[in-house]
This record gives sequence, C-alpha cells and structure tokens, in this order.
Amino acid sequence: MATFKARARAVDMLGRQQIAGIPTAINELFKNAHDAYAKNVTGDFFRAERLLVIRDDGVGMSPDDFVSKWLVVGTESKVQGGITPPTNEPERPVLGEKGIGRLAVAAAGPQVLVMSRSRAADVLTFALVNWTLFTASGIDLDEVQIPITQIPTGVVPDRSHLAGLVDQLQANVQALQESLSSTLYSTVMSELSVLRALDPGEIRKRFSGPSLIDGSGTEFWISPTDEMLAHDISGNPSDEFEPPPLLKMLIGFSDTMIPGNPPPPMNARFIDHRSPDNAVNVIGDSEFFTPDDFAIADHRISGMFDEYGQFSGTVSVYGSDAVHHRVSWPGSKGQKTSCGPFTLNLAYVQGKRSASRLSPEEFNRTTQKLIRVGGLYVYRDRVRILPYGNHDFDWLDIERERSKSASDYFWSYRRMFGVVGISSSENFQLQEKAGREGFRSNAAYREFRDLLQNFLVQTARDFFRQDSADDTWRTTKMELTRAEEARRRHDSQSRQRRLAFRKSLADKEAALNLGKPEQEAGELLSELEDELSNAVSDPDADRAAQRILAAESRAQRSISNLRAKYRLARPRGISLPSAVMQDFESYQHEYQLLEVNLLKVTRMEVERRSTAAARRLGSALDRRRRLEAGLERTFKEAQFALLQSERTTLDALDSLSNKVTQTIQTSRQVLESEIRLVSSSINSFRTDELTDQEITDLRRSLEDRITQAVDSEVAAMVRLHDRLDLLASDDWSAGKGDVVDVIGSLEQEVASLRDRADEDLDLAQLGLALQVINHEFSASIRSVRRNLQRLRTWADANKALRPVYSDLRASFEHLDAYLRLFTPLNKRLYRRGTVVKGGDVEQFILDLFQERISNENITFEVTDSFRQARVKAYPSTLYPVFVNLIDNSIFWLMTRPTPRVIRLNHTGTAWTVSDNGPGIATKDHNRVFELGFSRKPNGRGMGLHISRDVLRKEGWELELADSPLGGASFLLREPILDTEAGAEAAT
Repeated sequence: MATFKARARAVDMLGRQQIAGIPTAINELFKNAHDAYAKNVTGDFFRAERLLVIRDDGVGMSPDDFVSKWLVVGTESKVQGGITPPTNEPERPVLGEKGIGRLAVAAAGPQVLVMSRSRAADVLTFALVNWTLFTASGIDLDEVQIPITQIPTGVVPDRSHLAGLVDQLQANVQALQESLSSTLYSTVMSELSVLRALDPGEIRKRFSGPSLIDGSGTEFWISPTDEMLAHDISGNPSDEFEPPPLLKMLIGFSDTMIPGNPPPPMNARFIDHRSPDNAVNVIGDSEFFTPDDFAIADHRISGMFDEYGQFSGTVSVYGSDAVHHRVSWPGSKGQKTSCGPFTLNLAYVQGKRSASRLSPEEFNRTTQKLIRVGGLYVYRDRVRILPYGNHDFDWLDIERERSKSASDYFWSYRRMFGVVGISSSENFQLQEKAGREGFRSNAAYREFRDLLQNFLVQTARDFFRQDSADDTWRTTKMELTRAEEARRRHDSQSRQRRLAFRKSLADKEAALNLGKPEQEAGELLSELEDELSNAVSDPDADRAAQRILAAESRAQRSISNLRAKYRLARPRGISLPSAVMQDFESYQHEYQLLEVNLLKVTRMEVERRSTAAARRLGSALDRRRRLEAGLERTFKEAQFALLQSERTTLDALDSLSNKVTQTIQTSRQVLESEIRLVSSSINSFRTDELTDQEITDLRRSLEDRITQAVDSEVAAMVRLHDRLDLLASDDWSAGKGDVVDVIGSLEQEVASLRDRADEDLDLAQLGLALQVINHEFSASIRSVRRNLQRLRTWADANKALRPVYSDLRASFEHLDAYLRLFTPLNKRLYRRGTVVKGGDVEQFILDLFQERISNENITFEVTDSFRQARVKAYPSTLYPVFVNLIDNSIFWLMTRPTPRVIRLNHTGTAWTVSDNGPGIATKDHNRVFELGFSRKPNGRGMGLHISRDVLRKEGWELELADSPLGGASFLLREPILDTEAGAEAAT
C-alpha cells in the first residue's frame, strides 16, 4: 500500500498562488472573521513600518484550536457544523468551507505573526509562520516548524516574546540549510531579522477598536508587507475616477445600502496609518452607497425571484408611488430553477442631470460614487461575493445590450447600484471559485444570469420606453427635460442681458471718471451762448425772439438727452452678482450727484442765460410766451416717449401673437399628419386574414398612437395657455409688481444663496486645508519632541553632541512655545464658554505680536478698563478676532510716520481696537466686511468677514466706529445677557 506525501510547497500552491492579489487575500481574512462571529474586523496598514495587521473580536482560538484546526490544511472544522456561536447570538452561515482560506495571508507578505485568545481559554496563543519556507523544493511539509508560545491573560506579546519565536524559527531554518538554496536561506533569515525591529507594544498603542488586551479574537501581523499593498490602497493618483484595488475589493463588505435592513452582523474597517498621527478609514461609510442614496434615486425596484424564476415586487419611477409588478420567466416551464430564489433591490439614476429629479448637489455626489463604486452587487448572507459590483465587471452584459439599442434597453451598468441577495441554504448551487473570482459557470449560475437579464429587458419594455404601457417615465422625463431646457434658455437670455448691463455700466462709469458729462454740459452752454448772442444781434425783433426760444429749447432738450444718456435702470427679471450690484449702487450714487451738481445747475444756467437774452429784447419776448414754449416742448417730448414705448409694446404683442398662432397651427398639423399615417396604415393590413384578437390588438395599437399624439399636443396647448393666463391674470396697474419682478426677485435670491454657498465652500476648504496642515505640523512637532528626548541620551554620553543638542533644544522650545499660543484658538478644546479677561487678551496679543510691535515702533496702549473687563465667551471665538484686528492695524500703521499707536479699550459692553493709521475711506464703510474685499496688496478680504460671522453666531457684533485716534476703530459688542448670566460673567 502507498500513500500520498505532501511537500512544503503544497501550502504555497494552495494559498498564495490561488489568490488573485492582496485585496482578495484581505477580503478572505475578513470572511474568516465573520465565520468566527466577530462583530468588528479591522485592517491596519502602518506605512512607515510596512506592517499589516488584520484583527477581529470573534471567538478566537485556543492553543489546541490553533494546532488542530488552523494548522491543518483542508480542515473540516467549518464543514462539520462550523464554530459554535457565542451565547445569545444567532448562528451564522459559514462563508469558507475549504479549509485553505487562511493560506491567503501569504499573498500580503512573506511571514505572519498569529495572536489569538479564545473566550474560554485563559491564555493567548502566539505563533510565527514564514511563508517563504513553503516555496522551497526538496523539503516535506512536516519538516517546517511553527514556533508557538502561550501568554497568560492580561498580558500581550512584547519584543521579548517575539524574539523567542524568531530564535526558534531561525534554528529550524539553520537545520534545513542543506536542503535550501543559498538565496532562499538568505531571504528567510533577512525576513526574520525584520521582526526583531518590531515592537508590538508600541504598535498596539495606535490601535482603536478590537484588541486582545481585554477580549477575545484573532490578530494577523504581516511584516514586511508586499510592496504592492501601498499601491493597492492608494491606487493611481492621476485617475480620480478609478478606485484603488483595495477599495474595489473591500467596499461594501456587508450589505448596508438598502433602506430598512437591520445592521450587518459585522462591521468592517481598513485604516491606512499614513503617519503616526494621521489615520484614515479608506472604506468608510461615505465612500459607499447609503440607504439615503437608495431612497433618493430616480428609479427603484425591490422584489424577489421565487423558486420558479418569477419576479414579484414593486417599481417606483421618478419617486412615484411604488406599483406592484410581476415578470414571468419563460424558461421555467413549470420546473424549479437550479439557482434558487433570491431578492433584488435596484436603484437607478438618469445619465443626464436634465432628466433626473435629484438636486444638482445630490446628482453630482451620487454620480461620483457611481463612477467609482457603482454596479450590481451580489451578497450571500449579507456578505459581498467578489467581484460582483466592481464598476469594470459588467457581469450581466448590460452595456453590451445597451449598445445594440439604447432606446429599447434603457439600462446602463454605470448608472445603477443595488443588491442581489442570496443565501447559503437556498442558493447552494451557486458555488464560488477557489480563487474567489466569482461563481463557477455551472447551470445554476447561467440560469441566475439569464433570469436577471430577462428581467431587465422586460422591465425596460414595461416602464422605460417611449411605447411603455406605464407612461410615468416618459411624461416625467419630458417634463424634467422641458424644465431644464427652459431654465437654460432663461439663463442664456439672462446672461446676455447681464453682460450688456455690465458693459453699459462700465462705459458710463468710465465716462463719469473721465469727466465726459461736465465736458458735454460745457459744450452745451457754449453753443447756447453763441446762439443767444446771434439771436440778440438780429435786427428783426420777432425773429430774434423765435431764435432765443429755439436756442433755449435745444439746450433743454440736450440736457434731457444728457440725463437719459447717463441714467441707468436695473434690468428687470434677472439677477445681478453682488459685485455688480455694489458697482451699480455706487454708480447710482454718483448719478444722483451728477443730477444735483451738474444737470440741475446746467438747467438753471440755461434758464438764466435765456432770461438775460430775453430781457435784452424787451417786450418782444414776454414771460408767458417763454412759459408756453417750454411747456409745449415738454408736452411733445412726453408724447414722443410714450409713442415709442407704445410701438415697442405693440411690436412685441404682434410677435407673441404670431408665435402663438404658429404653435397652434403646428400642433394641428402634427395631429393631422399622425391621423393620416394611421389611416393609410390600415390599408396595408388584410383584415379578413386576421383573427378577432389580432383585430382588437391592431385597433388598440393604432388608437394608442393617436392618443399619444393628441396627449402631447394638448399638453403643449395647456402649457401655452398657462403662460398666457399668467400674463392675463397679472395686475397691470402702473407701479404694481408683476411676474417679471417676481422672477427677478427669486433669481436674485437664488444668486445670493449661491454666492453665499460658494463663499461657505471656499471657507470650508480653507478650514480643511488649515486643519490638515495643523494636524501634519503638530504630528511633526511631536515626532521632533520624541527624537529630541532620544537625542538627549546620546548627548549625555557624548560631549561633542551636547552643544548641538542644546542649540536644537533651545530653538525647538522657542517654536513649541509659539505654537502653544494657538491652543486657545482650537474650539475643540473649548466646547463650553469660559470667562475671558481683558488682561489675558492683552498678554496673548503681546506674546504673539511683541516683536512686530517693537520693530515697527508702535506704541501699544491698554486701558485699565480693558484689563479689568471680563465676559463669558469662547476663547476660540474672541482671540482670532483680536488677532485679525491687531494684524490689520500693524499693517496699515507701517504706511504712516511715527507716532504709531494701537489702543485697546472697554466701555460698557464694547471692546474696542483703535489705531491712528490711515483709517477706512467713507466709500469703503459698507464693503469692509464683505468677503473678498480688501485694500491690502494681495489681500484676500476674508479676515473681517469671518470675524464678524463667527461673532454673530455667538450673539456678538463687530462694528466699524469713529476712531478717537483718527484712524480705524472696531467695536466688539457683547451679546445681551440675562441677569444671571451677566452676574456669572462678572465673577
């Protein structure tokens, strides 16, 4: 009799060589954690140490479990009933039954430390496995030893425990040296030396979540990791739409996207420790689809395929009430399917924003997720089956079918996300491949795919085609598209009018700045003077009088033209950017000055000169005659202006009437054309050869064509009527607001909200950037601090290093003290208000600005009332405001000669910062708090805007006031407190 004998390399062939890559291996370890009844599983990648740790809080392994089960290749431990569930926990379906999944660890790195503590045992099992040894040819499996040690409860492995395991394995490797190649021997010894530098205790301090210190579970420590792991986590930084391989494999590990589902049995995380103080969960909830994403999708389908392949469920199109829907499976023929019953929950978002009911923000956010992680996922017992769901694995050939006829097929794999739910008990014939690369292509899987493909085709035909019986999709899409086109058309028209207005405003502002109105008024008076002089010298008195009247009339008309030339009205029905509105308001102010100081004065001068000329003629030109001539001119001008408006209005009415008539005629022609087509098509059928049912079906299809045509044209007439009715029902009284004013007002409000949203986004991005910088800088400071402490030991032992150490320490302590000044600015450290004292504010400012104040020869004055003032507030709110105001004062004082003074004062409920700098120009008083406004060279105009906003959120006010020093002065006005709060602040 003979028996099989296994070489060591069999482990490598069954493990590492069967796994597609590191992400697949990690996914396998996560599944093992699920089978061990873990509630949490966490992966930690420590980049600097090239260490990967996979840890869970499952039932763990006793020393006997590790030896008799984990180290047995192809163990039946999961096949024969699996792991006994903990008390009061439901039994979980087993995800891995082959007994070789644990060997996948080898794909992540050449060796692994295994730590496990069971709930029943009082010891921790600690073992070391070097996978490189299992690649050797010429040695048997039982020649490779696995060093194991047991550690008592309450103790976790440290460097000494690890060194003991490494010593044991090195002894085993040395004993096998003659059977190993020199290269393999050197590689294994080098890998083991890496572990000697590993400090498990220090690494464990950076853990959060599952831990063996006070609980059960299992941990795999893999070091050094394969070089590809960092790439698998980060992906290709130049392609933001391609998710990293690890994200593709681990995202959505548990089914969490369907509304109403209970929490998953196990939560999964993967933490990328990019630095000692910067850790990111790369598979966080925000990366994957949530129940909220599913709920807001354009279309949703939920239901179940029974054992005969018949679908029964609901379909909601564009958020409408869900309708019950059934799809039969023609391949059933009364037989049960081999794949078994399963559930389907599918969400779909239209490809174009104009055809989607989602808001722009929701559409953009969901589209980003669809691009990266969209697809139809398969979950067995609520745990994902790879690679289903990957955006580049179109396992139902949806895009191929769509390419044949997009109008008929409708579905796009790039726009859907959802879950196909199967179970181990009902769908056991859907069997995974050994390498976890999907299901085996057996009869059950082929039927499984055919069922879903048939369902998508039938559902598209029933709901998402132009001729579908349910017209919700067609009509809603038409309405959304029409609304979007109308909005774009309005935006285009508004943009053109806005550009024209801005150009006109700029031209008029330029003319005012160049003094063109004054020049034209001067020319007008000069021409008048010449005409009056010539008229007075005319020997014919009557003709002279007529010439004076004509000259005065031309001059007054020129003034009216000048007024009309520089008058600018705000366009109705459109919004204006805030900057344009501010420029317009400034121009209106300048125009009012022009009206009072130039046009009115010029008119009076015309009247004075004309009166003087009339007096020189004597009785030939009396006052009544001039009065009547002036009024006659005014009457004619008014009548002419109204006539022009009448003509413009009537032209617009004619144009509108023509458009309405044309639209009506077009609708009639479309319907008549469809009727003719239907009538002519009847002649192509031989009705005597058709059955009664075929005649009925033919009549229904032809009637449907007419019904669709008339519905479309009637809808067009209704829309036209609504527009006309909106105009007719408006109040046409002069001076009353109308629909144009309403549209303009709403558009202006929306534009203001968008501007504010953009401002908030800019501030949020700036805040996030500063937070990241602060986090990274703080981490670096902590690292420098630790290394300085280490350097001290060397400096104590080496006299040559002491001066270097002393200089470094002095410089660092100066920097560290400066950074501590920013502690009060961190709101996370001051979640409750505290009593802020004026003296503390003074000291903070001096600590921060003392050097600049001295260098610029600035006198810093603080009144006693300021030092003694106190108020209950957030330091993180007040201190940054004082920093900004003092920084501004120093900057502007630098432009002034000495003496230069900054004064802090407190009166009543106001804290004041004043200086004797150049001050703020009157025209800038209303703009100084606007975001983006600054007179500083390269200034961003954010400081005062942010300061006022943060103060207002706490009930404070920041105001510009007259400076007692002649420069700028700002008041921080305290909120009105109740008596009790005020008494508390005063103590």
